Amino acid sequence: MFSEKRTLFQWINFFIPYIYAGGIVVIFSWMVIASSIFLIETVQDDPKAIFLHPQTENTEVEIINQQDTWMNVVVKPIVESPLNKIIFRGIFLLIIWMLFFLVIPVAFKRLKRFKFFNLEFEVENIEQAAIHTVEVSGGKAKLMAYLTSEQAAGKTLEFLNDASIDFFEVLQYFLEEIQTGYRNYFEAPFSYAVFSESLPENLIDLMEESKETGEAVIKNKVDNEHLLKKNYLLYYYIHEEKEVFTVLSSYRYQFDIFDKYLIELLHNTINKNIENIEYIVTITSPIDE
Repeated sequence: MFSEKRTLFQWINFFIPYIYAGGIVVIFSWMVIASSIFLIETVQDDPKAIFLHPQTENTEVEIINQQDTWMNVVVKPIVESPLNKIIFRGIFLLIIWMLFFLVIPVAFKRLKRFKFFNLEFEVENIEQAAIHTVEVSGGKAKLMAYLTSEQAAGKTLEFLNDASIDFFEVLQYFLEEIQTGYRNYFEAPFSYAVFSESLPENLIDLMEESKETGEAVIKNKVDNEHLLKKNYLLYYYIHEEKEVFTVLSSYRYQFDIFDKYLIELLHNTINKNIENIEYIVTITSPIDE
């Protein structure tokens, strides 16, 4: 059975926001610490220098060449202030850091066009994404048709053993087929598990909801990039008075209404095929005298 694993790019995409926020915190922390050290040293040496730009001794040549322009009177003291240098350097680092993380999402997000000043980046076409969605929906519809076909009934017949068929074996077989198809054709990997008794604590609420409504229940993550959480699809089913809990989970694939109907159809079709096959076997078997 295939078990879904998170890829390197998924982990990178997951940690990017934390790295981005961490970098901003580091830059701000450096600005605060450097400014605090400067202010403490300045207060100890010359408190007036905090508010007034210290005057430097100029040579006669510098005095002759220096002109009382607005640049010398206003801008120069601001630029040459050690405190302002710390602030300007921090702002510069913040701008570089933000621009760097503006470009990174191009490699990870499905965008049509990314434009920054006069630079324009072309990435995946949004129309192609829409076509892919339609193709996936059509593929799921074909899969539903397959589950109700004679071919699927024939596969169920192969599990016949002593005039009976194990529901769980058939369910596991078709779930594995669906899992392989989703992974290879829809690029939608997921893991599955079938429970007959106890469920994990985090799935109890979904089980109760499915039990109450009689339908499959979907719980997708709010942030699908969060790799520490999963999307879930759970279906509560009763076969011959035995409880069956079928759980599909995925780190990156979000389940939809087609998946919900597919899982419901799968259970009902398997149960119907088993009943028909076992009935035919019963009426065609010779009666022991």
